[in-house]
Amino acid sequence: MQTNVYNIAFAESTKQAYLHFWGCNIKCKGCVCQKVVYDFMLDRNMHLHLAEPRGLAAAPERFIALNDVIETLVGLEAKWVLFEGQEASLDPQMPSIAEALHRHLGTTNVLLTNAFVMPDLRHFDKVAVGLKAFNETLHREYTGESNKTILENFPRIFHSGVPMMAETVLIPGYIDYQEIEQIAKFIASVDKNIRYQIDAYFKAGNNPWRRPTADEVDRAVEAASKHLNNVYAYKGSEPREFGVKSIFPTEAELDAAELAPAVESRHLVYA
Repeated sequence: MQTNVYNIAFAESTKQAYLHFWGCNIKCKGCVCQKVVYDFMLDRNMHLHLAEPRGLAAAPERFIALNDVIETLVGLEAKWVLFEGQEASLDPQMPSIAEALHRHLGTTNVLLTNAFVMPDLRHFDKVAVGLKAFNETLHREYTGESNKTILENFPRIFHSGVPMMAETVLIPGYIDYQEIEQIAKFIASVDKNIRYQIDAYFKAGNNPWRRPTADEVDRAVEAASKHLNNVYAYKGSEPREFGVKSIFPTEAELDAAELAPAVESRHLVYA
């Protein structure tokens, strides 16, 4: 049975696997898949955060079957599995994958979701909800959709009992620290102790926005911390102590030109 999984990445030293699912129910203007389709955490892709976008990355054409996903992760003896996007919960096979991993490996399953629909969380141990904006007009402009059901599903996820966190991309002059503070107020209305991560935007797609400065990220953290007890920032340049390789497609297959990221750099083998 086919799945929407098009990329499996793996960190051998931490036994952490990353499942990437194609397809989404919102269209974020700053979606990273416009720039790099295959996992940004791959060793080969870590330098691309600062690369200038050039057009749009090609959509994946190969997907992996349900049994092959499970057999691959069992063979790797994965301990943590991140189900991520585009939007993993759109795949009808997602619950079956999570259940099989719990049964065969006892994994810690983590779902990254936009919560536009209420996901099946029966076999997930943690969930991270990407909150794009609180203002509905801004959310509709950025994603093409209202955030009404997202704001309704957020407390439903919390009250399901599955440990959760939230994250937002900081875009200077657009989804700025003022909007971050409004999102933080909303999260605090559910629980002040929910972890909130602010991610620094990096250029993707045909957008006019720039990366935030370190001071701008700090200002957003300060604004959110007025309302929440656990606020953190990811600036995209933090050092990493473990390697990540692509299992499906293989690293050799990713060397093919047709799998090139949509970036401008004369130093890349894809150019």
